[in-house]
Amino acid sequence: MPWGPADAYLHAANAESVYNVIAGELQFDEGLLPQSHADNPNDTPPLTLIPAQLSGKMLEGKYFSGRVNVPAVLEVECLGPWCGGIKSGADYVVFAEQRGQELVVRANACGGFVFDDTPEVRRQVLDCHRGKACEPAQPR
Repeated sequence: MPWGPADAYLHAANAESVYNVIAGELQFDEGLLPQSHADNPNDTPPLTLIPAQLSGKMLEGKYFSGRVNVPAVLEVECLGPWCGGIKSGADYVVFAEQRGQELVVRANACGGFVFDDTPEVRRQVLDCHRGKACEPAQPR
């Protein structure tokens, strides 16, 4: 099913967990990303945890304004041979879930909670945050 920034925003807003929305750079060792095995594509691990560093601006009030540079855990989910595609050093808008002392960024084959940092993505997130139209890509 299609999944977009508005879906992630609505999920985060209605979750019992606390989410931080951050626009910035996610850095990690790409060599730790799960790889699909050609001889048995279903042999890919379902979940891989990778230490990461997240720096950028956190959504505070009505804007992305609070500077952050924090450790995070990148949680890459795989469904058979399909895994969350993500690149170290790229600019993203992430919905990082607070789990105890850790910030967890979930990426899966359908995108998860990581989106390319584009004006369109920021507009969708800010519209949702400001109470404007918040149209999910996925029907509820």
